[in-house]
Amino acid sequence: MIKGTPLLIVEDSLTQALQLQYFLEEQGFSVSTASNGVEALSCLSVEKPRLVISDIMMPEMNGYELCRQIKADPELRDLPVILLTSLSNPHDVIKALECGADNFVTKPYNKDFLLSRIQNILLNQELRKHAKSEMSIEIMFGGRKHFITSDRMQILDLLFSTYENAVEKNKELEKAYEDLVAMQRELEIRNAELQRLNGIKNQFLGMAAHDLRTPIGVILAYSEFLLLEASRVLTAEQVEFLSTIKSSSEFILRVVNDLLDISKIEAGRLELDLKPTDLISLIEHNVSLNSLLARHKDIHVLYHYDTDRDLTDMMLDQSKIEQVLNNLISNAIKFSHPGSTIRIEVGKEEGEAVVSVRDEGPGIPPDEIDKLFTPFQTTSVTSTRGEKSAGLGLAIVRKLVEGHKGRVWVESELGKGSVFRFTLPIIRPAADSSKAHAAPLAAAVGEAAPEEDPHSLVDKPGETLCPSRTLRILLAEDVMVNQRMASRILEKSGFVVSVASNGREAVDIYRKEAFDLILMDVDMPVMDGLEATQAIRRLEKDAASRVPIIAMTGHAMKDDREKCMEAGMDGYISKPVDPRRLVEIISGLVSCE
Repeated sequence: MIKGTPLLIVEDSLTQALQLQYFLEEQGFSVSTASNGVEALSCLSVEKPRLVISDIMMPEMNGYELCRQIKADPELRDLPVILLTSLSNPHDVIKALECGADNFVTKPYNKDFLLSRIQNILLNQELRKHAKSEMSIEIMFGGRKHFITSDRMQILDLLFSTYENAVEKNKELEKAYEDLVAMQRELEIRNAELQRLNGIKNQFLGMAAHDLRTPIGVILAYSEFLLLEASRVLTAEQVEFLSTIKSSSEFILRVVNDLLDISKIEAGRLELDLKPTDLISLIEHNVSLNSLLARHKDIHVLYHYDTDRDLTDMMLDQSKIEQVLNNLISNAIKFSHPGSTIRIEVGKEEGEAVVSVRDEGPGIPPDEIDKLFTPFQTTSVTSTRGEKSAGLGLAIVRKLVEGHKGRVWVESELGKGSVFRFTLPIIRPAADSSKAHAAPLAAAVGEAAPEEDPHSLVDKPGETLCPSRTLRILLAEDVMVNQRMASRILEKSGFVVSVASNGREAVDIYRKEAFDLILMDVDMPVMDGLEATQAIRRLEKDAASRVPIIAMTGHAMKDDREKCMEAGMDGYISKPVDPRRLVEIISGLVSCE
């Protein structure tokens, strides 16, 4: 290449023209510019460069027309023309042939590739000064007739440039593919790290279950003890303080439980225990439990159901559907005004059970409805008595319903209330399914509700589980406050309680005394509950009877139930211990005879 070789750039974009001019001048070329085809022809009439590089899309005269006029001028026809094009259409090649272009380069162009193209054209120009071969040919392309007047060398140049462009594009694609592979590898590394961090998060939440739920449960239980037994000697202000402590601890406990639930669900650990269930009675029972809370706010709860037999014999996870119902009904109560009515209905549509909970509350703004089933999202609607929410309940409802292959949605109108609906597929039990697995349910809504607080420790303090004889229970628990709380619950139900502070001590006491049941904490020093249970089961090999053992643990995120059952335990209750649930489990495992 001769230093100072003159080139003409035809480009209507001043920025692109200056950028290309600066690059080529750095390579030693002498560069002039024109902003369109008309201006370029004017420049060519004054001075003939060695090469023209022209954009195609320009005002007044485009690149095709400029090239056509250059090739039609006997003085300029041997002047090489490079067209800059996006090559978005195969007709671009034909148009380039028709106008006599020598070469084209695709946009956006690689500077080194463009420089190599320019150098090749200039070298070929010197070689072909005495080897021209003109021709004209008529061709059909794309359903149209085209007349090509380019000489053979121009056609070869153009076709070779097409090939070179394809090669260049292929290189770019290979580079893009390599980048994608590298990005995919990076994403895999990031995903693995996210999974590791998610595992740490789940482990942390499991620790939170043990470290937070237990002390919160203790606060809740002792505030209930004081309200039940000391309220008569306390002032009205002190009773109010205790009630606030109780309600606040209940709220914190719900938040912790919701956090554990949503984390467990998102980690793909939602497990359904499907058993034959009477959906009608299940809803009736839940309505009955929530009716007392509704009456405290002077809210009426009406329940209407379809008598279709399919709804009384469905495969469901009863505890999960109870959680769904309790959330929807308690939410309806929370956002309803005194004197209003909540209507709960269940029916059958197209092979599905459809449950609806309708309230007469303030309604939900249309632009906020999408927030309802998203974790940690709350709306601008406030509850009628300032009840708090962490924004997790409905997200859990959605996951539990979808886990049953159902759907959940809401219809709402401002000022007129909301109706939450969910569906459950009607799956009938297999022919050999035992009806004994269906959990017993409480009485109908029409019965009189108990006057006591449904969350109190026992319905009737002092009433024993077995009036005919005294039941002896061994409590293995290392935390002092938990020992005292559990002992108090059991003693109020008429049990005689012996306490062990670790697993080894529990085994030693078991060797010396006979018990009707053992409550075994899982995490204890010296010897944990699993090891202690295995040791007791080994001792029982020579005994005539087998003592029931109930596990107690705060680790709600791990596979505790399976581990406990494998160790030889008979029941499982998570901390903080629900007094009603504890007594219910004990009554199912011991005999009063």
